[in-house]
Amino acid sequence: MYIRFLLFFLLFLLPFWGISQEKPQRTIFQEEIIRYSNALPKNENLSKVQRFFLEKEWDSTLVYASKELKSIEKQKNSELTDFYHFLRGYSFHRKKIYQEAKRAYSVISEQFVFQPYIVAYLGEIAAELHEFEKAISYFKKIDALDSTKTLGLRKGVIETNIGACYTHLEEFDKAEYYLVKGLKIQETTKDTLKLIGSYGNIANFYYNQYKDDLAIPYFKKALQLSRKLKVKSIESFRLKSEAAENMSIVEENRKDFVKALHYRKEYEQWNDSLNNQNKIWETAQREKQEAIKEKQKEVAILKADNRTKIAERNGFIYAAIVLLIFLATGTYLYRGKIKANKMIAAQKEALDELNATKDYLFSVVSHDLRSPVNALRKQHRKLKQHIVQHNFEALKTTIDTSTTISERMHGLLNNVLHWSLEQSQQLLYKPESLVVKPIIEQVLYDFENLAKVKSIALKTSLDTALVINFDRESLKIVLRNLLDNAIKYTESNGEICITTKADMTKNCIEIRDTGIGFSEEQLERMHNLTTLTVEKIDRSRGVGLGLLLCANLIRKHHGTLTFERNLPKGSIVKITLPKT
Repeated sequence: MYIRFLLFFLLFLLPFWGISQEKPQRTIFQEEIIRYSNALPKNENLSKVQRFFLEKEWDSTLVYASKELKSIEKQKNSELTDFYHFLRGYSFHRKKIYQEAKRAYSVISEQFVFQPYIVAYLGEIAAELHEFEKAISYFKKIDALDSTKTLGLRKGVIETNIGACYTHLEEFDKAEYYLVKGLKIQETTKDTLKLIGSYGNIANFYYNQYKDDLAIPYFKKALQLSRKLKVKSIESFRLKSEAAENMSIVEENRKDFVKALHYRKEYEQWNDSLNNQNKIWETAQREKQEAIKEKQKEVAILKADNRTKIAERNGFIYAAIVLLIFLATGTYLYRGKIKANKMIAAQKEALDELNATKDYLFSVVSHDLRSPVNALRKQHRKLKQHIVQHNFEALKTTIDTSTTISERMHGLLNNVLHWSLEQSQQLLYKPESLVVKPIIEQVLYDFENLAKVKSIALKTSLDTALVINFDRESLKIVLRNLLDNAIKYTESNGEICITTKADMTKNCIEIRDTGIGFSEEQLERMHNLTTLTVEKIDRSRGVGLGLLLCANLIRKHHGTLTFERNLPKGSIVKITLPKT
């Protein structure tokens, strides 16, 4: 989830780039500014303002535009006044001083020739200030204009910005409509850079809604198109690196690490190309400083060597006297060092094991809790709707679903806790002779409501005299996990039967269900279940933490956990323990 959220943040937090910053439109915009200013009465300050504006020296533009406004205050030339206010507003806008930019734009008359740009820029400012509804109203004004009246503003970019605003407002249907519409317009143009950006935007829009089948083709289009770019500009390198990085993240989430590594290398290649020119001087300076430091280190080492040689020379004078003392002391210190190193190595091994346990726990919590938490949030929204609508029949169903989700989450958290305690050898373990029947009945009582929701029949055939040697709480943990899995993978109106039996050498607890059963591959993997690693995590069907915990606990009691098919349909789980 964290990866998807990061992609969403990067591509939609500041998506309003298409109006004033893309190269083709800036060129049209500059031509319009030059044409308009050339038609105005010539003066020295106007030429300076025009030059500073085109060279993007915003502070100088503000200074000379303000001077000109003061000098023409009494002339009442609205056309010239509007032009200078527009240049001031644009300069404030580029410096991200948004409130001043809005004030400058607000005093310009509606008859001003660059009014479409003003509306678009006000939309950009509103979006930057997270006033997305206001931004949408501005962008829609431009969208409603005839193409001949937009002064080169591209409808495709406007549509994309509207879609981005709706994305921030979480109105995803409208967002999708405008993003797709904007993309179709962009596809009719010859602006490859913008088309790559649009592919990336809509891909990430779908990807962050977990619509991977819709997102991945657009990611691929963006990458393929970026590879065809021959322009070696900063924008082209940025788009190439973003496209490759996106595909790397997608393939990593799909577990295709070979492709992910390939795309990651491609991303690093383009990213390096983007940064190289900016870092040449910085790298040279850094290398120079490193060389100076290395020389200083060499001088320090030579001085230290000289001091050492002097000390050694002086030491030889006293060597004969203190030789035996040094030998004895050295032997003592050496033995102490060996002992300390062994202790440190043992501590490091223990810390590495604990660190691995922590990593696995983070993986479990981050991936297994995300889906039920999201599902629970959706159920709570449904509860509010049903309460408002007085739909009590649907309310009961939603409550049952929420209860089931909560029970699953509770079971997962218990497994995480017990597993971490077991891994760190802090789980209390006190085997004793137990009568099995009341413990099984107690656990079954806890699962009656969960089974009732799915109309699953719980049946038992228990030996009242069966006694096993087991830790009471550990046995409950094992039974809860196995019953929870049986209910989870048994369809409605199914059946789960628990039986206990014994022979001369062993005791057996057996759980049969009419669920989906196991494949040969699953049976082999479960019978070899000894450790939990990142490679074994299956995010689509859970991580197997509960079964691993059960296997470890049963193994501690010198028993075995086996899985079989319950033909024609279902599965059989057997807990076999030696006779007490």
